[in-house]
Amino acid sequence: MNIYDIAMEAGVSPATVSRVVNGNKNVKDETRKKVLKIIEEKKYVPNSLARNLSVGDSQNIAFLAPDIENPFFSKIFHGLLDTANQYGYNVFMYGTNDDLLTEHRILDEIKKEMIKGIVIIPISDKDKGTAERLEKIQKNQIPVVLLDRDICQSDFDGVFSTDYEGACEGVQCLIRAGHKKIAIITGELDTRPGRERFRGYKKALKDADIKQRTEYIVNGMFKEAESYDACKRLMEIDDRPTAIFTSSNLTTLGCLKYLKKNNLKIGRDISLVCFDEIRELQYSDICLTVVDRPIYEMGCAALELLEYNFLMENKMKNERIVKKTNLLKTKLIVRGSEKYVV
Repeated sequence: MNIYDIAMEAGVSPATVSRVVNGNKNVKDETRKKVLKIIEEKKYVPNSLARNLSVGDSQNIAFLAPDIENPFFSKIFHGLLDTANQYGYNVFMYGTNDDLLTEHRILDEIKKEMIKGIVIIPISDKDKGTAERLEKIQKNQIPVVLLDRDICQSDFDGVFSTDYEGACEGVQCLIRAGHKKIAIITGELDTRPGRERFRGYKKALKDADIKQRTEYIVNGMFKEAESYDACKRLMEIDDRPTAIFTSSNLTTLGCLKYLKKNNLKIGRDISLVCFDEIRELQYSDICLTVVDRPIYEMGCAALELLEYNFLMENKMKNERIVKKTNLLKTKLIVRGSEKYVV
């Protein structure tokens, strides 16, 4: 038994159980007796760390990210931390390593700790295991905010970017430059970013009456090594593309690695438009046209959504407030890498 099991059986919030365990007087006598009776019957022994963390209300927020080494997720974490500091919260980052079993295990462990809220970038938007775990957590009055990636048919608040519109604008930039043989290195299509960016690519081609070619669509899985292989496949096609749209920062890095290794140059052998800025490239001679978005601000917005839920918790009691979705806009930055290769 843990504090959440006790709360569920007593029909109260985990915070109420915490107050009873810690001797807080702000609990009705009837509720206190009910909780203490269940604790005695179940022989529940509170975790000492959880008790120390739970004096009053917990100030701890869990952040789950698929890849903690990816600069994109690190910048989101930066936004979360800065905003959390303003409200006096602690943010703990958990790496799921793009593995669903790891994601499930971490969520199961988090349920046993005194966590005030969760921000998560889920691995897949179709995984029932993660969805069910998050629903149980939220029913225990611990708000959940999705970030960057969605969960299908869920009732969670979320912060996302306009991926569809951004990808469409990026591919349109290539079309305006004169390209008709445009390839894409996609991300995972069971994620909102992968699916929406691919949809934007297809929309731009359709609007320009350019036929979509199957051989020009390769999945890089949002990973550097896989995107290296994807770029290799595209560049070895007999009728190879004149331009590639890359779907993420790591996708772009994998593509750049292949081009450099094979002495292929942007503007001579291939044109590129990329999704997400790579700040480190400003120290190189590589100037890429990119679909940029306010990554740091996405982290800030996710924490603000959690804070709103915390403030509304007492006012709304056990009622679920309307789902809130925050969409941050992308912006095309043109630097010349889209130019048509003659």
